[in-house]
This record gives sequence, C-alpha cells and structure tokens, in this order.
Amino acid sequence: MQTFDEGNIRFAFPAVWSVLKYDDSLFYRGPVSRTGAGLAAVDFVVAQPGTSAALVLLEVKDFRGYATANRSRLASGDLATEVAKKALDTFGALHAGLRANQREVRDLASALMPYAALVHVVLLLEEDELPRVGASGHLSTANKWKRATAVKLRGEALDLLQGKLKPFRITAALHNCADVPAGAGWLATVR
Repeated sequence: MQTFDEGNIRFAFPAVWSVLKYDDSLFYRGPVSRTGAGLAAVDFVVAQPGTSAALVLLEVKDFRGYATANRSRLASGDLATEVAKKALDTFGALHAGLRANQREVRDLASALMPYAALVHVVLLLEEDELPRVGASGHLSTANKWKRATAVKLRGEALDLLQGKLKPFRITAALHNCADVPAGAGWLATVR
C-alpha cells in the first residue's frame, strides 16, 4: 500500500494504482498555476488499472470542530459547486498536461486516454461525530434534530454534486472515513 496524508486524514491506496497528490504536484503548482486562470485542484487523482481505466478525483474536507462555520456551505450548495469546479478544472488540466507530455501526468495516461471510461468524483467529508443513542436507548429531541439535519445536508450536497457532474458523464459520491465502501479499494483513517 502507498500512504498519503491530507491534514489529519491518512489515505492508503494499493501499490499498483497511480496516485498523484494533485494540489501539491509540481505540475499543478507550476504550469497550471502560472496560467493565471485560477484553476482549482482536487487533493488526489487516482488511476485504477484493471478497472476499465477508472479515474478517481478525490477531494478532502475535514469539518471536524468547524460544523457551525461550514453548515452554510453545505446548505447553500456552495460546497457542491466548489467540488464540481475543482473536479472539472483538474480533469481539463490533466488532459492538457497529457497533451504536453508532463511527467507527473504520464502515469495517469491509461485512465485519460483516449478518454476515461469512468470518472468518479469522491468528496470525503469528515464532520463532528453525530449524537448517539444514550444509556436510556433514546436520543433527545435536540439530538434527533441535529442528526436529521446533518444527514439531510449531506444528502442534499451529494444530490447537487451529482447533478452538476452528470452532464459530463462523471459520477459522484460522498463519504466519511468510516463509510468508504470496501469495494473502493482504498482506505481513509483519521490520525
């Protein structure tokens, strides 16, 4: 496995996958940023060999301890718009980088050429732990409301993100470290 840290979250990807920590790459920080076009970047670009040339664009948001400050970003749709922009900007820049034979992008060529069969955007959103059922076996009304609101906002954010990317035949998912599907092939853990 190859491991990468993004803030307080550690990611582990299979050794045979091509993984680029895109927002820290020389390609993004160099030629892409120098364009002055204000292109945004996802955190990771992952090419999964043997999976129909799947390309995963992974954006990480750690809102733990900042729930109140970020609730409006979720509720307004701003977070979904931000992630969609990062994904589309990254996807376009990767194709330009491949065309220019940029070294860091070459390992992703199988997932980009002639075009990616499957492009999947994943928003890994860590938030404060939801209220749990106490010793009484019940949640208070306030905790029920907090839990329901958090679930509703996550669902709406995912629906918005999926809607923004659907015209481009790009799928989207929203997970936290605890619910990354086993079939995803990669792991995320809070450090």
